[in-house]
Amino acid sequence: MLLFSILFLMLGFFGLFFGAKFVIISLENIADRLNISHIMVGLTILSIGTSLPEIAVSIMGGLDKILGIDPNIDGIVIGNKVGSFLTQITLIIGILAVSQPIFVSKWELRREGPMLFISVLIFLFFSLDGILTQFEALLMILIYISYLLLVIWSERHLAKSKLKADYLEKQRLDAVSFEPVESPRKKSSTPRDMGILLIGLIILVIAAEATLLSAHDISKEFHIPENVIGILIVGFGTSLPELVADLTAIRRGSFGIAVGDILGSNICDILFATGSGAIIINFNVPTIILVFDIPVLFLALSLVLYLLWSEKTLKRWEGSLLIGFYSVYVIVKLVMFQI
Repeated sequence: MLLFSILFLMLGFFGLFFGAKFVIISLENIADRLNISHIMVGLTILSIGTSLPEIAVSIMGGLDKILGIDPNIDGIVIGNKVGSFLTQITLIIGILAVSQPIFVSKWELRREGPMLFISVLIFLFFSLDGILTQFEALLMILIYISYLLLVIWSERHLAKSKLKADYLEKQRLDAVSFEPVESPRKKSSTPRDMGILLIGLIILVIAAEATLLSAHDISKEFHIPENVIGILIVGFGTSLPELVADLTAIRRGSFGIAVGDILGSNICDILFATGSGAIIINFNVPTIILVFDIPVLFLALSLVLYLLWSEKTLKRWEGSLLIGFYSVYVIVKLVMFQI
């Protein structure tokens, strides 16, 4: 039974990755045929696209709870969002920096940095009573949409003053690997893209359900609290698309894309992904997440932004420091649930 649960969990992670990839590519093909600029596509489809695993887990978690399939799924769903956020800003960025020192512009830090703190504060404020209500979830979604519109406006304004805007508008990147590809008009058709989109969504739904149910079974088998499973296992698994995409981006020298994807993805995770599940049904927020994991998240976020802001470059030793931070957190988290 345990072996099957682990197998289904791994299959769920693979499904979340490839389902997200199919959805992103099909939407980008459709947007290209509608002559939507690639700057707009990158800021909307790509920023939300790499968060599709977290969004799918939230929505399926909400449906499982309201249908009575797993009424106590809250710990895994909420833990997934906090765990994914923490994994990305420590472990994932650390791995990227160890593989190659990375650079990020202060323009991005000035915009995304404060919003990262604000998004966590909003999540914390709404969760202080131990419950995320449907109304609060709606507010989280609306706040994210407002932020996204602001980002689109600022990027379009910035593009007018940069020569490289022409390149960004003409150069098309694969939605997950960020490799240059030719215009999809030569290779795809609307029915084909719609078919791929449908297949991707079906894979996402099935994979999210497999991930949630297998994570629940593992939690019961090992007598581990579901918030621990959600943070350490499901949170790591749903962060894999960012790791793969960003390592590829760095290999191509696209450091800004890599770090920008992580920063934008985390804002989407904590606001939009969390809200997309909680808007279906209220989610209970485990107390341990509020008193331990969120403070650690603020500490990690402060450390990362300080390292990025100090010299605008994240060195290899700083990447190792972030990996070490995550490792210590995991050890303490595993020890704490046994106390």
